[in-house]
Amino acid sequence: MAGKSTSIGMSEPLCIKKKDVRLNLQLFDCSYCRGNLPEGKQSWNVRNLNLTGCYLVHQATPEPPKNTRLETAIENHLTNLELLGRKPKTILQHKQHLNRLSKAKVPDEMNPTKTRTLNLFNSTETKLYILRMKRLKKADQDKPLSKGFLRKYIDIYASFCHSNQIPIDKPKIIYECPIPLIPTTEQVHDIINTSESKYTCIFTIMSEIAVEPEELYQVHRTQINVENGEISIIGTKQHSNGNYKLKQRTGDMLRQYLAKRPNLQQPFPKPKAMSEIWRLTRVRASKKLCKPDLLKIPLKNLRNYAGAQFYKTTGKHDPIATMRFMRHKKLETTLHYIRAINLDEPEEYKTVTVKLGEPDTLPKITELSNAGYTKFTEADGYQYFRIHA
Repeated sequence: MAGKSTSIGMSEPLCIKKKDVRLNLQLFDCSYCRGNLPEGKQSWNVRNLNLTGCYLVHQATPEPPKNTRLETAIENHLTNLELLGRKPKTILQHKQHLNRLSKAKVPDEMNPTKTRTLNLFNSTETKLYILRMKRLKKADQDKPLSKGFLRKYIDIYASFCHSNQIPIDKPKIIYECPIPLIPTTEQVHDIINTSESKYTCIFTIMSEIAVEPEELYQVHRTQINVENGEISIIGTKQHSNGNYKLKQRTGDMLRQYLAKRPNLQQPFPKPKAMSEIWRLTRVRASKKLCKPDLLKIPLKNLRNYAGAQFYKTTGKHDPIATMRFMRHKKLETTLHYIRAINLDEPEEYKTVTVKLGEPDTLPKITELSNAGYTKFTEADGYQYFRIHA
C-alpha cells in the first residue's frame, strides 16, 4: 500500500512507500534516497533503515510524553519519602500501590454505561474506592481486602495526600494484629545448633539482642567494640537506636567471626542471604530431629524470642525496660508482644557457688554481682548465685 511519511524541514516531496512482493520488503523512493543509495542498490529496504537514508530524514522523532498532573504528584510524594529517609523498599511499595490506584476505573456519573479513571485528587472518592477494593489473586477476586492491606492502602494514600496538600479525613480501620509467634528456647537452639559456624554466630546474636536482619547487615565495623563484646545498632522500621553488650560466649563467637573477615567493613551478610540460610537450616533441623514444628519459625521470630527472654529474665517483667530493649517507640507495640509471652515455660539458669570465709570470697561475690548473678539461697557455708542461661 502506498503512503506518505512526515518530512522535517524539507521541500522534497514526501517519500513513497512501496512493497516489493517478491522480497516482502518496504521500498522507499525519493530524490534524497536515490542520491544516497549505496553503490549497486536500486532502493532502500527495511534492512538498511537502521543505518541512514529515508528513515532518519523523513521519520519525525516523537516528543516524549509530558508528565501528567497525577504523575507529577506521585513523583513529588516519592521524593518526599526519600528526603524523609525511607528505605527503597518502602518507596517502591508506595509507588506500586499508588500506580494501582491511578489505573483504577470507576463508573462515570455523567454516563453510567461508561467508566473513567479514579481521581486521586478527590480524597472522598478515592477513600470509598479503597474501602471497596477486591483482592488481586484470581482465586480470591471476589473477596474484599483484608483489614491489614486495607489499612496499608489508606496509610499510603493519606501520606500521598499529605505530600500534595490534599485535604483528607483519614478513616480509622479497626484492626487488631495477630498475636506474634514466639518460639521456645528448645526450638531456637535446635535450629541454631544445626547451622554452620558462620551463621551460628549471626543467629545467636539475633536471638540475644533482638536485632532485625537489615539492622545487622547495616552494622559497620566501627560500631563494634570487639574487646568488650558490644554492638551499636541503628534502627530500621522506625525502631530506635541502641547499644548492646553480648554475653561472654556470644562475644567470643563474634571475635572469632571478625578475625576471619579482617577486611570487611560491613562483616554481616545481606538480609536475603540470612533468610535463605535460616530457611535451609530449619528444614535440615526439622528432618534431622523429626520436629516438623520447626518449619513454622521464620527468621524474624528471633527478635520476638529475644524480647521474650529479656522480659522474663533481665527485664524482670518490666514493660518499660522491655520497650527500651526492643527499641520500640510506643509502649502499645511492646504490650502487643508481651501478650504472646508464655510465662509457664520452664526457665533455665546457670548456677555458681561461693564458699564463705575464704580470702577470695568477697571479690568473687562482687564479680558475680557485676556479671548479673543474683543470690538465691545459702546453705552449709556456701552461697548460691544464679543467672538465666
